[in-house]
Amino acid sequence: MTVGASYGLGFSRIWGTAIGGVLSLTVWFGTAQNPIALAVVGWLVSLISFYFAMAKDQGPMARFILLTYNLSVLYAFALQVEGTDLNLVEAHGGQQTIFQVVYHRVVAIIVGCATGAFVTRAIWPIKARKKLKYGLSLLWLRMSLMWKRAPLSLLTEGDGTDVPSYMDIREETKLRTYVDTLNTLRLSAESEFELRGPFNSDAFDRLLQSTTKMLDAFHALNVIITKDLKASPGEAAILAYCADERDQLARRISHLLSVLASSLYIEYPLNDALPNIGHTRDRFLSKIFEFRSRQNMKKEKKATIEAADEQQQQQRDEEDGEVEVDVQVEEEDYEILYAYALVTAQLAQEIEVCAKEVEVLYGVLNEDVLKLQ
Repeated sequence: MTVGASYGLGFSRIWGTAIGGVLSLTVWFGTAQNPIALAVVGWLVSLISFYFAMAKDQGPMARFILLTYNLSVLYAFALQVEGTDLNLVEAHGGQQTIFQVVYHRVVAIIVGCATGAFVTRAIWPIKARKKLKYGLSLLWLRMSLMWKRAPLSLLTEGDGTDVPSYMDIREETKLRTYVDTLNTLRLSAESEFELRGPFNSDAFDRLLQSTTKMLDAFHALNVIITKDLKASPGEAAILAYCADERDQLARRISHLLSVLASSLYIEYPLNDALPNIGHTRDRFLSKIFEFRSRQNMKKEKKATIEAADEQQQQQRDEEDGEVEVDVQVEEEDYEILYAYALVTAQLAQEIEVCAKEVEVLYGVLNEDVLKLQ
């Protein structure tokens, strides 16, 4: 479909056809058309072809090596054995049949690949570079919107039976498949020749690897959430206590993903004054620590003031802004919060890697870029 795919597959098919043609001529005259020798050598050629396909990731070239060899040798052998009166045999004889078969095969492949390259380049050009940048930007925007859903907020909504997950299995499968499609476009873009210079395939490879790791983090959090879609009283109390920090952290991650997507799509330098996820995450962790400290103080106060009136004690706690006494928070209730913190740490790390790669591709925004002329 794309220009790069047309060039890459075209060259692979031409090379495969040329190698297959040379092998067929060598084997044909080297074995003196002995059927047993042809069968054994044909098996060896198939092993070579499968080696290129499986070990060297050269599937198109391997297929055309084997295809050209089989078509040339088997067709020439069939004509010679049957002794048909085809024009090919009559005009050139048995020894010349293999030359004509290989010649027609090579010429047909070259003409076909050249025609395909001309059509995809001049008549209906679809550039793999452009599709890759657009596709990766679209993927980041989709991930930004997904994270904007505030995953942990789903635990406090509904009754736990009809609460939708922030990423279902179908959506996750589509995202994984889309990453594979983008990687195919990256490989195709390597074969595109542009006046702007060579395609930086290594940078986009690292971008796709970081994106895959972010999707792994999405999956890990989704697995934790879907274990129990209804928060326990302790979890609900913690989530309510750090709601503002969670919201800021989710918005910060969503914002940075959208900024990266915009910079990549318009091919514009990235602002080096981007907000830091680490500070927001530290505030989130400190809020959890503050909640835990208050809970411990609450337990100690209850143990030392056993004779105090329960109603007066509750009123005093509410005036101090502390957590209600009747909420029992267990150690297990903190697990999902710390898992959330680990996932956001991984996302922050991979977003930073992506930001550095975008800076390598398009530079950093400065005053020289924004001259008013």
